[in-house]
Amino acid sequence: MNKKITTKKTVNYKNIIFWGAIGLITLAFIIAVIVRFIGSRTVNNYDSIEHLVGEEIFEQTEETYIVYLYSSDSQYEEAVGAMDEIIFNYVTFQKRNSDDADVYKLYAVDLADPENAKAVVFESETNMLVGSQFSDLKVSDKSIPVLIVIKKGSVISYDITENDISDYLQTIIEENK
Repeated sequence: MNKKITTKKTVNYKNIIFWGAIGLITLAFIIAVIVRFIGSRTVNNYDSIEHLVGEEIFEQTEETYIVYLYSSDSQYEEAVGAMDEIIFNYVTFQKRNSDDADVYKLYAVDLADPENAKAVVFESETNMLVGSQFSDLKVSDKSIPVLIVIKKGSVISYDITENDISDYLQTIIEENK
């Protein structure tokens, strides 16, 4: 008498819950790695930097921030090109340390943009005229690129030479490593 005994398989809910939890944890880990990877990418072009136009230069929400004035016109290519690595290194550092209040956000302003071109003064003896409104901002064409620091809507300092800009940004990086 070989009678096959049929047994009904019961669903083990503990196994379903266990493997479901493992699956959710794995999915969360993968998403976290992807988000971290995207956030740590290096900046290597000006399109990766938030650009401002006109009055936006003085209307940002941060108390203190940096604005890099450059021109994409070919006549400034050499001067701006010399600054690329410095600016991109700082923006990459700033993105990785965005929670640190001492690492100021850097915005870019392309003076070749028709709205921003109003700030460029040709044949000027002065390097820079500053204020707290876009209409007051004047940059000599010989001074491009320029780095300005804005606090509470007013320019508190500016750097014109490559060495000054590099030193300023490198100091922020070194003090906040």
